[in-house]
Amino acid sequence: MDTTDGTIAAMTRHPRDHTSTVELADGTRWRLVPTGWGLIRAIEDGDEIARITRRSWLGRHWDLTATTWHYRLTSDPMPRRWHVTVGDQVVARISGSLISYNRVDIDAPIGVPLAATMLAWHVIARPWEAASRPAGLIPVIEPAPRPAAGAA
Repeated sequence: MDTTDGTIAAMTRHPRDHTSTVELADGTRWRLVPTGWGLIRAIEDGDEIARITRRSWLGRHWDLTATTWHYRLTSDPMPRRWHVTVGDQVVARISGSLISYNRVDIDAPIGVPLAATMLAWHVIARPWEAASRPAGLIPVIEPAPRPAAGAA
């Protein structure tokens, strides 16, 4: 990939199998793979490096996670706008054009991992691919906290 224009990654959609391939400027390749039930995994050399998990029925809340970070992707009340948060602090805003999400603007005053932004784009721009199986329309339910042993 020619990076003289400042491009740090290029994505290619594969509509037949609902996946995307990401090629980084250094030649590294990731595959974004929906696995149904509102879960998309970023895979590098057969290993999962990050994932995005649907947390709401309408697809407006998602968890972006890896072993070293955890963000939340949430749709803003304003159409075609999303934000990425850590706790209750917004760390990035994502906006699409009036026509499509094929190109988005990401405003992030601090660094956000590239895997997080690629997974967010896959969900925002291709929601039908994020739910590539009928079961994909069902959000992942967070487990209820259990009381500590011996707690009354």
